[in-house]
Amino acid sequence: MALSGMRGLSVFISDIRNCHNKEQERLRVDKELGNIRTRFKNEKGLSPYEKKKYVWKMLYIYMLGYDVDFGHMETVSLISAPKYPEKQVGYIVTSCLLNENNDFLRMVINTVRNDIIGRNETFQCLALTMVGNIGGKEFSESLAPDVQKLLISSSCRPVVRKKAALCLLRLYRKNPDVVNIDGWADRMAQLLDERDLGVLTSVMSLFVSLVSNNAEAYWNCLPKCVRILERLARNQDIPQEYTYYGIPSPWLQVKTMRALQYFPTIEDPNARRALFEVLQRILMGTDVVKNVNKNNASHAVLFEALALVMHLDAEKEMMSQCVALLGKFIAVREPNIRYLGLENMTRMLLVTDVQDIIKRHQAQIITSLKDPDISIRRRALDLLYGMCDVTNAKEIVEELLQYLNTAEFAMREELSLKAAILAEKFAPGLSWYVDVILQLIDKAGDFVSDDIWYRVVQFVTNNEDLQAREYLDKPAIHETMVKVSAYLLGEYGHLLARRPGCSPKELFAIINDKLPTVSTSTVAILLSTYAKILMHTQPPDVGLQQQILTIFKKYESYIDVEIQQRAVEYFELSRKGSALADVLAEMPKFPERESALLKKAEDAEVDTAEQSAIKLRSQQQTSSALVIADHPSANGSAPAANHLTLVKMPSQTVSDIQESSATYEEAPNPPVEAPKENGPVEVESNATNITEINNEIKVEPPSTSRSTSPADLLADLLGPLAIEAPPAVEQHPAQGLDTNQSPVGDLALATLEDQSNSVQPIVNVEEKFHILCTKDSGVLYEDPHIQIGLKAEWRAHHGRLVLFLGNKNTSPLMSVRALILPPSHLKMELSSVPDTIPPRAQVQVPLEVANLRASRDVAVLDFSYTFGTALVDAKLRLPVVLNKFLQPITLTPDEFFPQWKALTVHSLKVQEVVKGVKPMPLPEMTNLFLSLHLAVAPGLDNNPNNLVACTTFFSEATRAMLCLIRVETDPQDRTQLRLTVASGDQYLTFELKEFIKEHLIDIPRTQAAPPPAAVQPQLPAAAPATYNDPGAMLAGLL
Repeated sequence: MALSGMRGLSVFISDIRNCHNKEQERLRVDKELGNIRTRFKNEKGLSPYEKKKYVWKMLYIYMLGYDVDFGHMETVSLISAPKYPEKQVGYIVTSCLLNENNDFLRMVINTVRNDIIGRNETFQCLALTMVGNIGGKEFSESLAPDVQKLLISSSCRPVVRKKAALCLLRLYRKNPDVVNIDGWADRMAQLLDERDLGVLTSVMSLFVSLVSNNAEAYWNCLPKCVRILERLARNQDIPQEYTYYGIPSPWLQVKTMRALQYFPTIEDPNARRALFEVLQRILMGTDVVKNVNKNNASHAVLFEALALVMHLDAEKEMMSQCVALLGKFIAVREPNIRYLGLENMTRMLLVTDVQDIIKRHQAQIITSLKDPDISIRRRALDLLYGMCDVTNAKEIVEELLQYLNTAEFAMREELSLKAAILAEKFAPGLSWYVDVILQLIDKAGDFVSDDIWYRVVQFVTNNEDLQAREYLDKPAIHETMVKVSAYLLGEYGHLLARRPGCSPKELFAIINDKLPTVSTSTVAILLSTYAKILMHTQPPDVGLQQQILTIFKKYESYIDVEIQQRAVEYFELSRKGSALADVLAEMPKFPERESALLKKAEDAEVDTAEQSAIKLRSQQQTSSALVIADHPSANGSAPAANHLTLVKMPSQTVSDIQESSATYEEAPNPPVEAPKENGPVEVESNATNITEINNEIKVEPPSTSRSTSPADLLADLLGPLAIEAPPAVEQHPAQGLDTNQSPVGDLALATLEDQSNSVQPIVNVEEKFHILCTKDSGVLYEDPHIQIGLKAEWRAHHGRLVLFLGNKNTSPLMSVRALILPPSHLKMELSSVPDTIPPRAQVQVPLEVANLRASRDVAVLDFSYTFGTALVDAKLRLPVVLNKFLQPITLTPDEFFPQWKALTVHSLKVQEVVKGVKPMPLPEMTNLFLSLHLAVAPGLDNNPNNLVACTTFFSEATRAMLCLIRVETDPQDRTQLRLTVASGDQYLTFELKEFIKEHLIDIPRTQAAPPPAAVQPQLPAAAPATYNDPGAMLAGLL
């Protein structure tokens, strides 16, 4: 591409490079685009040189990242030019600017075909390169036969045939029908006899793609591949230009061995013997040298050879040789080689009778766990997990626990879960298992799921030898340890009464020290523990009894209903004497049941998705969405799933996920029954830290950070990802929110009942939508064929949702389509959905969301699929509603009142008397506000009939915007109230006021026809204030 003769182009590039900032560059580009547009309008006055120059400028501007939406006709017309310089420019710029769906490409199909079938090899190469880059269905249907003729032609030069093979590969990937399998098996066998290594390498790329889709049709090509490997291994007739650092064509070797892995096995004994001789030569001839390029090439061939050895299930002697070679690699200084050695040794675990050989390298693998490179540490952890058994479990688990002290947070979740699974699976005794789990909780309590400590409680309850021991002997322990210890000491603390320091009063003092620092869910367990201690204290201790009763009395007016109920009931029971012992009798033994963690481990062993690199590659080629097949459990029943699984982005941490309130965080449904005493125990959740709002307000972080179940991170490897993966348990809406009410129903674009499908949902879709408006995971839709689950994470104005599409049948779902219809205030990007969902499989489809501004409009998922002859089309509202971008915040009076008084503009502080409100007591209204992510601030309003709430709204337009809400109720008439909402944005104020009002008003809902597309609501005209300034009123009250 000689551009030196184009002075105008050189000057333009120089001007761009001399720009001092982006704004100057944009102005210069706009000026040049205007000049080009003007010159193209008078195309007849343009010489071929000028047209070529301007097209080059358009390409340069496009490469800078600017949109070029004109000049496509001029670019395409250069392809028809008779001279090479213009034709070259036309082909290159067309390949870059246009995609396969552009209508301009139809105009040049005939020209491209004439160049392909012509005699000019240069024009043939240009045409093949452009077709290979763009692809497309129309190109494949029109040009594939001519490309095939070029490939099998003996009169064409190798350079043309190489490009023809790669062009046909691209067309085949776009449209597999262009290659007729019946006729191409023999042709491919002939092409594999090619002596030119350049053509053979390109043909092998095509062959790998063909055999990956249908290996049965190309059995006659298998001996040819073995001969190619023999030729390369013996360095026979290999030109010097195809020898890379002394290695004969490493790219061809890798592709050939990869193609052989698509064949189930090699029946011919001669071919099998010859192949193993080649593999033996590769294994023996590979070593680590100082030259990095030679290392890369030789190890690429070696590791592909190892994958082929595992696929062919070679003899034990060769397997031992492979493990010994990998053991040498994991000890070298080069980190890339160590990584590959650990990864391939992990794959070797799938081969029988190899695990004992790998154990010889256990010390070196444990050393890799302390490597500075986190990717190597992850591979070492995977390998230790896979090679663990009864003989070495104690040593490996102790190493993992020791590593927990120094492991970074990115690995602790995975590390904790794997240590817990190994401890339970290979425990030499129950006492050792309990000790390990308690150490695990102590060192990484944030990453220990409830399933793990439930299991400890079950073991201790069922085994008397474990009951008489101290479980709370450290001054500073994690909250999960407080839960375990409090439960067990409440049940069995009386067995320790004779030990020094373990009297009921001393145990109470130890536990009570933790009460001010724990979350709501733990407080409920501690109250039950106090009641148990009070019951077991014989003879009664008046001082201890008075302390416990004082605590019960204190929590009788607690905001959380669960804790309030427990406190009231325990206080009344404690006054009935012997009745307390009857009600709080010792918990019976748990029935024997399968562990949730072991279930996950067994399912991971059943899953053979990584038995060979072939299946892994075929999964990667199908779709960008993650497809996970379902495997039935050993007893024939489908495994119960505990929660949705989500592949976390590296940039996201668990603490960034905003949750609503402890009362409304739904716990997973554990296989082991959660310890309960006289009532359910809620699961905690904590708000995310807010460090800066409006550059003024700062809030201290909560005492404990919220962490998701560690099983989430490894669920893709260890969990039974069947169609039941989204929680199948029946969820209930937030207290105070009527399930028949549809706060955003009027704004939805479509409802499911409007669809005329022969297949009807088996769940209440409307109810599921409302549940997900206040939850972050659950079932969105389910019919007899498919279940659609959803799990979401929210961070400021960004959200990441994962749709779980689960095929419930033994037949595939075909023609699967998913389209997002977003409202104007949301920016949404849905990953590609595979056209087919395999039987009993699940597809995970990520959906990225960005909130641009405040609005109550709702996005719609237009989803359809075909099952047999039935076409199912459902339009589902997505629960991406306004409260998902709210983050509750607690303000002190010194922070609240300056903000409230500063918002004096009428449009920024909106007040309305709301009538027709659902009658509800203030605690119920408080719970409703909490479910909407509005933090009720007690003590800001002295009137007990009023509520004051604060929250932060996040959007791209407003960033973090503080919102203040005040509700004034009439105790004589609960059907009306006065609502005041204030914020720094008038649109946000109006939308938030309407959003809260919709949840407060009891509006009867009827099944109606779908409303038209939602329109952005307009702000109401300013109305005269009905009351005085609410800021002054509130200040006067306080």
